[in-house]
Amino acid sequence: MLTQQSDARAQHLSNMISSSLHPNRTKYSLEHDTIPMPVIKRVRSTTMVVEVGIGTFNDGSYKSYLLTIDTGSTHIWIQCEDCRLKPKGHCYPQKDDYFPNSKSKSYIPLNPPSPYNLTYGDGSNSSGFRAKETFTFPSTSPSFPHLKLPNIIFGCGTNNHNSFSRDNNFPIAGIFGLGMDERFGTNIRPPPKSKTIKFLQSSTSHYFVNLVDLGVNGERLHINEKILNSPDKTHKGIAIDSGAATSYISKGAYDILIKKLDNHFLKHKGEFKKEIHQQWFMYSRIKGSGFNNVPGVIFYFEGGAQLDVNPEDTFMRITLRGSSEALALAIRQTAVGFNILGAFQQVNYKFIYNIKDKTLQFGQEDCSKNG
Repeated sequence: MLTQQSDARAQHLSNMISSSLHPNRTKYSLEHDTIPMPVIKRVRSTTMVVEVGIGTFNDGSYKSYLLTIDTGSTHIWIQCEDCRLKPKGHCYPQKDDYFPNSKSKSYIPLNPPSPYNLTYGDGSNSSGFRAKETFTFPSTSPSFPHLKLPNIIFGCGTNNHNSFSRDNNFPIAGIFGLGMDERFGTNIRPPPKSKTIKFLQSSTSHYFVNLVDLGVNGERLHINEKILNSPDKTHKGIAIDSGAATSYISKGAYDILIKKLDNHFLKHKGEFKKEIHQQWFMYSRIKGSGFNNVPGVIFYFEGGAQLDVNPEDTFMRITLRGSSEALALAIRQTAVGFNILGAFQQVNYKFIYNIKDKTLQFGQEDCSKNG
């Protein structure tokens, strides 16, 4: 059996990475202890990361880094030393040293040079040059201590910005993309009472499904499809993206959602006070604590499937001036032209991406228990 993970989502993402990298992946079942299982960890409340060893140095060692798992992208990149050595380079602060690519014996720049430039929905971005490198994946499986794979193409980032990095304690050094590609495992156990919906056709690496409505506390909002969806037909519906911390919806749908939430909080005006904030829809508490009388949000999909997001995963608890408690909606107006279901709203749900059948299967699962 697989080594148990502390989080069902972590185990599933580990399955995805393992099967995507193993050269003979179609011959194995992920229910058995036959494929090395990468180490998946949770950083902050919303971000899942994979531990990756990169490079080959004089003593045969590698450098270990944590990369954010991103189901909305197929790109892998890491901050390289040139972000601080080049005149026009830029690094965001991180805990570990920037990858010393010039000292790695297995680092091979692509010839001719292959530049890349990536921008994400939260404003984070990275640019640099693609190269080949040896990746080593420490394993949670006792039968396979690690998996070493040469010639992995990745981006060596020389100009990088991360919206969440504030100081040198930030643990994330880059992105590990697991977007739409033929890179998935088999025999992943679905949660009980799961629902299955079809992926929409898309020219991007995102996994889009058909979003038909939103709801608050079990009440549908009946948002017009033209308002709910992007005018760009290639971005219809909503992208399931573990790399986005929060969710994003179109302006018209966001305005309707906010109005409904305002009406809810007005019914409890003795408990809550609206806060004016440039980026977040937010209410502070006048009395009470926690998520009592705080609403949840529902995402309705084609075919009758729905994602019920509880209040704890709809709002983020933050501390305002004078240590007062506030609740910020973890759903924002999109700035990228399409809807995104982010990691914050995926907590305690297990998602199974079936690329062959082009379906997404999901259901509630207690992530505090082993999956």
